[in-house]
Amino acid sequence: MLWISRWDVQLRSLVWQLQAQSGAGKRRKRRSHAHIVASKAWRKSCVESSLRAPMTTIQHPDRVVLHIAGNDRPGVTARLAQVIAEDEGAELVDIGQSVQHGYLMLSAIVDIAKSSSALRELLFAATDMGLRFEVTPFRSDSANESRRDVNSLSIMVLGPLKNGAALASITSFMAQRAMNIREIRTFSEQELDGVELIVDLPPGTALGASELSELRGHLLRLGMELGVDLAVQRDDMFLRSKRLVCMDVDSTFVKGEFIDDLADLAGCKEEVANITARAMRGELDFKQALAERVKLLEGLPFERARALIERFELTPGADRFVKVLQTFGFRVGLVSGGFTFFVDELKARFGLDFAFANELEVADGKLTGKLRGTIVDGERKAQLLKEMARVYGCRLEQTVAIGDGANDIFMLQTAGLGIAFRAKPKLQEVADMSLNHNERMDTLLYLMGFTGRDLRLV
Repeated sequence: MLWISRWDVQLRSLVWQLQAQSGAGKRRKRRSHAHIVASKAWRKSCVESSLRAPMTTIQHPDRVVLHIAGNDRPGVTARLAQVIAEDEGAELVDIGQSVQHGYLMLSAIVDIAKSSSALRELLFAATDMGLRFEVTPFRSDSANESRRDVNSLSIMVLGPLKNGAALASITSFMAQRAMNIREIRTFSEQELDGVELIVDLPPGTALGASELSELRGHLLRLGMELGVDLAVQRDDMFLRSKRLVCMDVDSTFVKGEFIDDLADLAGCKEEVANITARAMRGELDFKQALAERVKLLEGLPFERARALIERFELTPGADRFVKVLQTFGFRVGLVSGGFTFFVDELKARFGLDFAFANELEVADGKLTGKLRGTIVDGERKAQLLKEMARVYGCRLEQTVAIGDGANDIFMLQTAGLGIAFRAKPKLQEVADMSLNHNERMDTLLYLMGFTGRDLRLV
């Protein structure tokens, strides 16, 4: 109880001094009666909390934790740091702060020697600025002193969160597995509709590919039940260093399946649409399904096919998604199992860096029902992602792949971040994140780590 007594006595003495000075009107700056009353209340709680605090450790007998809160304004950190700088008996060990809607929360770990007057000066400074000031003895937890054997995750949640139900369920899931939330960041500046949780797994917990996949699966299924979208990634150096984005086209960058519209012109839409749906669900081999559908297009005039380009409907938010990424220096392109004449037009219109797709054979101005060159199937998409990463000097960990169908599985598995966009169940099983409850593509920017402030400044 030695150090608890020491801090208790010192805090009581300081509070009495402050109360006496406030009551006599001798503070350097005048404060309202309401503020003095409020200050008395928190001073009492400050002393009481110090009595209940855990013992200061033998390893750090002079170490305390300061908690300062109140309305934010310029100069708060400067003034508190200056107090420590001017006292030889005080040393700043660590500091952190955040501001939410203009309300400051600052915490600092400080070594304060017995002979130091820093604690008194810090208390007076905080009170003079109208801030709440709380001191607790430092409790050393050797299990958390070193984080070398701790694996961390970034878990992003997007959806209606203001009623607390989704957050309660997700954080309860973590607590049951001894996952500790180290930091919470919000995406939006207005309503609470997105957060990132930086989570530490229990020390020594393995986090290989299989363990991460299993944990991600549990969380994504929970998100589906709660009506929110989740992203589960390792909290490592690559989390916010993505540089290249590869997107599928049909039902991802644009609405619908372009080949189904071609089939409508050729009078075989129902048959082609059925094959397309089965292929996207992974029930048919993609190459075989593509060949069967293209065969049904035989005889369709190429100019009629090209005219469809003017009728395509972009996925909501896709243009903004691209513009924001380009503003931040991303390389952005399309890798499609569709057709070159359509995908090349999209590349030109949106100033994309690359575009790959299948080439339809044309003879005498009509489709022959055959394809030319290498087929862009699932394996080819993954290969193209690797090639573009080499071309633009990116590690695979710095790449993002976005798709909706089974033929995007290999591409998403290859990328550093694989995103299933309103996708078939088979793709969601392997994706790092799934967007199911938002139809705008630019919503993905939040799940990629951008904040509302980032997007407002673009």
